[in-house]
Amino acid sequence: MNHRIVISQPPDDNMGSSIYKLLEVLPQFENIKKGDSIVIDLSNISFAYPFLILPLSSLIGKLKESGFRLTVIGHLSYLETILFPDGFNAIGKDDWADSLNYYSDCTYLPICQIPSGADNTRIRENLLSVFENIMRQQLKITGQLLTAISYLISETMDNIVDHAGVSNGWIMVQNYPVKHFLDICILDTGFGIRGSYINHNFTEIENDQIAIRQAINGQSTKQIAETRGYGINTSRRMLVEGIRGKYFLFSGAAFYIYTNELEQITPLDRSKRWDGTMLALRIPRDIPDGFNYTDYLE
Repeated sequence: MNHRIVISQPPDDNMGSSIYKLLEVLPQFENIKKGDSIVIDLSNISFAYPFLILPLSSLIGKLKESGFRLTVIGHLSYLETILFPDGFNAIGKDDWADSLNYYSDCTYLPICQIPSGADNTRIRENLLSVFENIMRQQLKITGQLLTAISYLISETMDNIVDHAGVSNGWIMVQNYPVKHFLDICILDTGFGIRGSYINHNFTEIENDQIAIRQAINGQSTKQIAETRGYGINTSRRMLVEGIRGKYFLFSGAAFYIYTNELEQITPLDRSKRWDGTMLALRIPRDIPDGFNYTDYLE
């Protein structure tokens, strides 16, 4: 059977526009079976927003790993500049740091795979260090904001390594110099937040809404609170309350949005679920006077 999955261009750079288009496309991945031929149609994509294109990259990677026949069509020469769909992979590359430093003068960081596993600790730490250097050089981010972003990234990647049960996570960054903000998307296609709780024998968490509520509030036992729950609680407050950014967390059939104007958990139809955990961060270039990231570390 042939499946043609058409991806629509978000109408603008509003955070919700990309997320809406992602939710719109996820049901198209339903009912795909072994032996099916899949065409990913990106003909309508003229600019790659991280909150749409990175999830799509990871879905394509998952399909490839599962042995599906897959063709991507569209503006491939443009998408290749962000290394779509496979992303940058440091494993097996001796000169990976030099290759990644190429992007120091760009307004984006390409799609990258972040390897999990104890054997890849050094690569992962060095890769995140390169990201920090690029943010400092390319985006001119220093001081408290750089520390806060580095914390948010490392905390999320630690969650992927410790809890997702996958070989790698994904990350992409897009800077918007004129609008004075940058977007960071980090995700995995692993167990998800509820799956992480269940794997630690917290079977009373009945659905994804409850799992997200537990995680964002850190209301769990010490074991979970020190890992996924504790990190999410700290990160979201630091971003929104501290530097006036926007925080979006998507796992299973529910998502959580937290901004200065809105905070809510929204249940979704199962056809729109995200099998894993996706974090979308919008970070302002100008932060409030007096911000100190240590105020949010407990």
